[in-house]
Amino acid sequence: MAHGALSRRRFLGGSLAAGALAALSACTSGGQAEQGSAAVAEQPLAIGFSRPASIDPALATDTSSLTVVWQLFDCLTSYDFSTGELSCLAADRYEVSDDAQTFTFYLRDATFHDGSRVTSEDFKRAWERIVCPSSAPSQLAGTTPYAYLLSLIDGYDALHIGLATEFSGVTCPDSATLSIRLSTPYADLPYLLAHPALGPVPSSADDDLPSFSQRPIGNGPFMMADTWKSGSGTLSLSRYDDYYGEVASLDRVLFDVEPDTESSFRSFQTGDIDVSPCPIGDASDAASSLGRSEDGRTLGDDGRFVCVTGLTTSMLACNCSAAPLDDPVVRRAISLAIDRDYLCDTLYRETRVPAHGAVPPTVFGYREESWAYAAFDPSSATELLESSYPLNDDDHRGIEVRLSYNTDGGHAEVMQKISDDLEDLGITCRLEALDAETLRQRIEDGDFDLVRVDWTADAPTLDSVLFPLFFSGCIGSTNYARYQNAHVDQQLAQARTELDEGTRVSLLQGADSIIGSECPVVPLMYHARSYAASERVTHLAIDTQGRLDLASAELAE
Repeated sequence: MAHGALSRRRFLGGSLAAGALAALSACTSGGQAEQGSAAVAEQPLAIGFSRPASIDPALATDTSSLTVVWQLFDCLTSYDFSTGELSCLAADRYEVSDDAQTFTFYLRDATFHDGSRVTSEDFKRAWERIVCPSSAPSQLAGTTPYAYLLSLIDGYDALHIGLATEFSGVTCPDSATLSIRLSTPYADLPYLLAHPALGPVPSSADDDLPSFSQRPIGNGPFMMADTWKSGSGTLSLSRYDDYYGEVASLDRVLFDVEPDTESSFRSFQTGDIDVSPCPIGDASDAASSLGRSEDGRTLGDDGRFVCVTGLTTSMLACNCSAAPLDDPVVRRAISLAIDRDYLCDTLYRETRVPAHGAVPPTVFGYREESWAYAAFDPSSATELLESSYPLNDDDHRGIEVRLSYNTDGGHAEVMQKISDDLEDLGITCRLEALDAETLRQRIEDGDFDLVRVDWTADAPTLDSVLFPLFFSGCIGSTNYARYQNAHVDQQLAQARTELDEGTRVSLLQGADSIIGSECPVVPLMYHARSYAASERVTHLAIDTQGRLDLASAELAE
């Protein structure tokens, strides 16, 4: 099965229709490099953001870092949230074997910012420096955060523990062809390869890592205008005029480093910057004064405030392996007892979205309210418990749970409200605030009842949510709830082998329905990010992970 190319400018062309299915086929061809609308060579677009941890793609973990990396580096693939299409970016096309284990990508004719040709070896090198413990970034940081993205490639284990220096499953038949062989079927691999950490790096990257880390050389629509140092107050990008795709209209972009979101927004209000994240406390007033974006994803003349729903779900994981939460009736009742609207609208001032399932609405194949028990219905919760757990003279049901959460996330008020909701149902709830490391160990050991966790999908696919959270083979790692269901396992595994998109999504939706009926987790809310833009900005799209699509941005003339 073959698939073709996409202009980066189409990446965020409009709003996402909920439930749109990702299509691996029917890809749109990209044309020759061309200038976009008349280049804006005036005052640069100024954006407030927090200090990036690293702008080396192998080490970029926070939103600021990934925002910069995404402008500098193009991956093999990308996806268009307006149509649900997955298409190629740095690749011209790709082919998939019938068993969904071998993928062959054919690269477009492109150059790095230093003028050198982008080759298949540059992608192979980039991935190996992420996984190999002796690579320059691994030596610098101790470990890289994205090795797991490549864990299904043949030879991963040997490379990851240092028994090999290259991927046996990644080969380069010629400079424009990249072949990937997986150890197990995974039809959604092209989605995963759109992650900004997986772009190519030139051969010079690790010859002088400090220089590369301060001024990375990529293949994206923007290049570093100046050397970035960790103590700098600004980070500057300039348009790459020899970009292989559609050349950006912006001439320069200036990222202004701010100590926090509140400081950034104050700079926006005084006119010092054009774009800023918006603090929770200012969101309501900003939406009223600036006008809310009509499509919920684009800043500009149709609205200068936007709250973008992301790929992160906050939830309570139930310990399905121990009483009392090994009983699905108790789990269902707990889910029905929680007032998600109050959490999102009152405590988070409408900057979160009530979750009615584990899958966020920004995932292709999402179904609205697919989990019947992820709703606020105290009467139904009471009815569920009456027969097996009747109220005693003290208005309690003999159910006692610990609700554990991390102390460093500002979750205390939300957890207290959830505890109050459970107490109203007759469930005794004891709050347990723990430091992040202790909480992580408790989850790994299964030493908890209810625990607050977040899950961020690596790609907008059902598999990226359902497989890690609910496949039994992931117990002890990402299956926090220690949930086991043989039929769910079978459907999740089968979906990974299915090349037909409709069939694959149907299998995953079937698994999701079963999971939702058993409530191994209690979905609470979907994360969202709020941004504001000045009148200079006529078009700026923001993706579900908070990355700004500067390649298609436009300013008022």
